[in-house]
Amino acid sequence: MKLSKNVGELDSLLRISLGFSILGYGIVKKSSVPILIGSWKIAEGITGHCVMYHMLGINTLNNELNLSDGKEFRLHPIGIEAKEDDLT
Repeated sequence: MKLSKNVGELDSLLRISLGFSILGYGIVKKSSVPILIGSWKIAEGITGHCVMYHMLGINTLNNELNLSDGKEFRLHPIGIEAKEDDLT
């Protein structure tokens, strides 16, 4: 089974940043759960594949949130914008 990328660049950078924060918190508190979660998020950001996105049919490549039901949203640093076709 080949796993394809389903995490976009913006999503990947956020996962890596958040992952390092959670990992650092886990190291300071000497707790294995935050260390595991932080490591997992860093790995998702580096590999570009999220298992949960795969199961839900979500894809954020090209900074677009493509849902399995055909709706498409464009991700911008300021907010989320829907295409006109999806609003009707």
